[in-house]
Amino acid sequence: MSEVRSKYNDEIDLIAIFMTLWDGKWKIIVVALVSLLIAYGLTSNTHDFKATTKIKPLTTFEAEVYKQLNAIKFFRVSRSLLLNLYFEQLDERFVFEQAIKKYKLLDIANYGSKDDFDEAVSMFASSIKVLPIYKENNNGEITPTMTNVIIEGVFDNEFKWKQLLYYVNLTTNQKVRNFLQEKFNNAVLIATQKRDFKLEDISVQIENALLDYEINTTNRLAYLFEQAAIARKLGVAKNTIESQTFSTQNGMLTNLDIKSPLYLRGYEAIEKEIALIQSREEIEPFVKGLQDLQISYRELKQDMTVNRAKYLFALTPISSSNSKDKENFSAVTYRGLDTNFVALYNRILMLVIAVLIGGIIG
Repeated sequence: MSEVRSKYNDEIDLIAIFMTLWDGKWKIIVVALVSLLIAYGLTSNTHDFKATTKIKPLTTFEAEVYKQLNAIKFFRVSRSLLLNLYFEQLDERFVFEQAIKKYKLLDIANYGSKDDFDEAVSMFASSIKVLPIYKENNNGEITPTMTNVIIEGVFDNEFKWKQLLYYVNLTTNQKVRNFLQEKFNNAVLIATQKRDFKLEDISVQIENALLDYEINTTNRLAYLFEQAAIARKLGVAKNTIESQTFSTQNGMLTNLDIKSPLYLRGYEAIEKEIALIQSREEIEPFVKGLQDLQISYRELKQDMTVNRAKYLFALTPISSSNSKDKENFSAVTYRGLDTNFVALYNRILMLVIAVLIGGIIG
């Protein structure tokens, strides 16, 4: 009976196991070291990290250079406008593709053809996130805000990534600057054309007013000559009484005729009016509406808004005449050194796990 029990004994002899492991300790150590070396070799070739860079709008102090230009309300340059333009340029991703190629973040030698390389560059650029920072409003809703923007990407070379960020910021600022210069020049051109068109329209209106005066004066003189001839024929030299008085039992009744012919005023008054009209050397005071048109024309001619805007624009960093260096202009507050790099994995932890797995296998 005892022989049967000893045949199916499942008890573990820890001392025997320990002695067995101890006898094979060098095998275990060798396997563990091999696992460590393999893990070290694999992790030494890749150091992937996630880089996050925060882009902020200009500070109030930095935006002070646009205060005078904004005051005349011809061409406004606000902090939000600059940030939006900067964001739009980044969102097109073309500048990222340029930087990837310029600083060789991808090696063309690793690709079979130029098309494959360009496709890889495009995919890499698309993987870089350019996002507005989200905030919660008073209603508890999460909405995007252009108060800040973040650039987020994954790479394995911190130095090259900083080179990319520097190039992207410099190039994007220059693109925004060029866009604002073109936009200002277009605004000046449109305002100048609009003023010239108004001046042209008013000039035509002045010419028409003078022409209408000539036509009306000619017609008036013809009418006066006719009335003077009638008055002379009737012998009416002076203005006759244009009211007739009738006697009635109850008193006097006056009949006023407000539509009396002009010749009843007498040819002396009519011929005097003719002489005065013909003797006019300055006709402008007699042209209806001419003074208002001349005032409008003068105001447009003397309007200095565009010239003042050009002068104040030249004082800003946007103007090419003011900026000696491309880096003088900045659409946003950017500090590449503040980029946060976070490793995607813990290398030490991976090595420890490799040693443990190697030991278990050993």
